[in-house]
Amino acid sequence: MQVVYDVGSWRITEEGRVFRRGKLRFANGDLYDGEWVDGKRHGQGTFTYHDGLQYRGEFAANLFEGFGVLVAVDQKHPITGVWVKGSTYEGEFRGGKKHGKGLMVFGEGGSYDGMFADNVFSGRGVRSYANGDRFDGEWKHGMWWGMGHLCRVDGESYVGECKRNLFHTTSLMGGVGRRTFRGGAGSYEGGYRHGLQHGKGLRVFADGSTYEGDWTDNIMQGSGVWTTAAFTYIGDFAHGRPHGHGLFTFTNGDVYEGSMRDGYFYGRGKFTFKDGSWYDGEYEATTNASCTTLKTKKTLPLPNGLKHGKGRRRWVNGNEYDGDWLDDAMHGQGVLQSTLTTNGNALRMEYDGAFEYGRPSGYGTLRAWNPDGIRMEFPAGSGNWYGGRGSCTYTGMFANGTFHGQGTLVTCDGRRYEGAWHAGKRHGQGRADLIPLAERGDEARMHMKGCNSLYRFASYDGMHENDKRQGFGTSYYSNGEGIEGTFKDGQVDGVATYIYMSGKRRRGMWIMGQRVSWMSEEDEATWATVDKAMGLAASRRRSTNGDLVLSSI
Repeated sequence: MQVVYDVGSWRITEEGRVFRRGKLRFANGDLYDGEWVDGKRHGQGTFTYHDGLQYRGEFAANLFEGFGVLVAVDQKHPITGVWVKGSTYEGEFRGGKKHGKGLMVFGEGGSYDGMFADNVFSGRGVRSYANGDRFDGEWKHGMWWGMGHLCRVDGESYVGECKRNLFHTTSLMGGVGRRTFRGGAGSYEGGYRHGLQHGKGLRVFADGSTYEGDWTDNIMQGSGVWTTAAFTYIGDFAHGRPHGHGLFTFTNGDVYEGSMRDGYFYGRGKFTFKDGSWYDGEYEATTNASCTTLKTKKTLPLPNGLKHGKGRRRWVNGNEYDGDWLDDAMHGQGVLQSTLTTNGNALRMEYDGAFEYGRPSGYGTLRAWNPDGIRMEFPAGSGNWYGGRGSCTYTGMFANGTFHGQGTLVTCDGRRYEGAWHAGKRHGQGRADLIPLAERGDEARMHMKGCNSLYRFASYDGMHENDKRQGFGTSYYSNGEGIEGTFKDGQVDGVATYIYMSGKRRRGMWIMGQRVSWMSEEDEATWATVDKAMGLAASRRRSTNGDLVLSSI
């Protein structure tokens, strides 16, 4: 090593210290050219490292101290081999480190103008990044730390507290950060923790909807108010969705208050429709998936916002249902109160029984009250009319909203049918009382056309088809006598047996209800054998129908 002193290159300070100027080249190739005091680099000088790094400025006791300029040249990374851009720092140093006010310009672009401490950004400063982003605020340990203003080139901005390069608010600084998202994605004003929305905050979304309330790690969690173009929800949130108890007010006038799960109505709640009708009951849904618990398989309930379970629904027209629901439909056991409009009148009607997907299906009772005795059609659309004070009641099996299977109909005028039904019509084996209760015992009304005419049919036991007597059956007249045979369109037709009150039986030929002849004794004997066979067949039919009734119930 060699120290060269320039002749006459020295100076004396007011304190009497002598600064001499000289150059020193170190064994590793580093070079110092500047002032020395007591054998140490002290005063103004330039230190050039063997790798190209250069410092020009003030020294004290061999260290950078005071104002200086540090220039780092481009270097090749010793491990990756990638060239790393250099940088320039102009500012204050202390103890060999960047400390105080300074400006650093990075080779890859961007700069920092502000305070340093121990070689890192610390204090107030402005960082301009190579991509155009800019942060103006407080720094610590080289990171955003404290109040600051971030402006990104894509339009995003943030004003508020930061910590460790992340948005982070504290109660000491007001606890509020204001962020505008890029691409018109809305804004947020509220608390942050470790870069995530946390605490109380107001989020405005891109579509104009808003949420104001509690946040946990960027997720709506706790209590809040969610307002969209379709509704306003006030209540509990979990995992970013309404969850717990809440109140929905829809812009169309509908209102829901009750339990929520994963964003759906779930559990107990009341939905009031804009027309004033309402549903008060359970919401729940099931899927085809199943789970096994204690060796018992059952459907797995999942939320989808549909009425499911026990509930009560009242419509604006006064109709009301109280019972079981499945996927928004009346399903299971329930009672439906409704109105039967007939002949210009509105009569109260009630169905109590089983439902399937919104319609009576299974065993039940349908009743319509007729307090004024008006002429009424029951059921609606059947073409069957009755008159009399009281009620029309059907008890039995239903399918898709119609009488179907075994059932009993008692009308408001006292007539009765017990037997088989199909699609709302008497169809199959059945027994019918055909004279209204008010007319029984009235001699004039026991005849078709007055006292001197034929007696009326009072009852019928046999086969029916589409609400008519059709097939084999027995019908009794109002005077107690009867006729047994095959019926067609409600009238006996063909060979039939007339049954007298005394028990005597006589066979004859009828055409559509009109007798045309009596049979001879030989014909009677032949038909006696036929009678026996037909009787056995009828007995088997009755037995089968009875079994069907029991199995259906």
